[in-house]
Amino acid sequence: MLSDGLGMAVRGLSPADLMLVLGMLLAIRLSSRLGVWAYAVLALPGTLAHELAHYLVATLLLAKPQFPSLIPQRTEHGWRLGSVAFRAGWLRSLPIALAPFALLPLALWWAVTWMAPSVGAVYFAHGWVVAALISASLPSSADFRIALPALSLMAIAAIVYALLR
Repeated sequence: MLSDGLGMAVRGLSPADLMLVLGMLLAIRLSSRLGVWAYAVLALPGTLAHELAHYLVATLLLAKPQFPSLIPQRTEHGWRLGSVAFRAGWLRSLPIALAPFALLPLALWWAVTWMAPSVGAVYFAHGWVVAALISASLPSSADFRIALPALSLMAIAAIVYALLR
C-alpha cells in the first residue's frame, strides 16, 4: 500500500531531519523579504525541478515544449521565477500543469536517500534541496489556470456519474 511505504519512509527520518527541512522551508519563504534575487537563488533547486517536471511531461505528451526559462521576470502580478511554454489542448495540459506534484515523492526520496545519512555541510545542503523540492511541488496559480478547464470537466463528469449511479 502506498501510504505504508510513505509512512515507513517518513519514519526513516529523525526529528532533527524534519526540523532541518522545516527550517529550510521557512528560510526559503522568508528570503522573499530580502528581494527577488535572494528568493530566486534559495528557491533555485525547486524552481529548476518544477519547470523540468512541466518540460518532461510536456515532452512525453508531445506538446512541443520550449526549454525551461529560469530567469526571474516581472509580471503584472509579481515575479515569475521560471516558465515552460508548450502547445497542447486542454486535456493534455492537465497532467503538464499538475506535473510538479511529482516533486513531493522525489523530495521524500531525496531526504531518506541523501539527506538523512549525510553529515556536516552536505547534510544542510541536502536539507535545502529537500525543502526547495517541497516548496516547488505545488503547481503555481498559472498552472492551476491551465488545468482548470480539464479539472472542471472532470468534476462535472464525477457529479453526473455519482447521480446516475
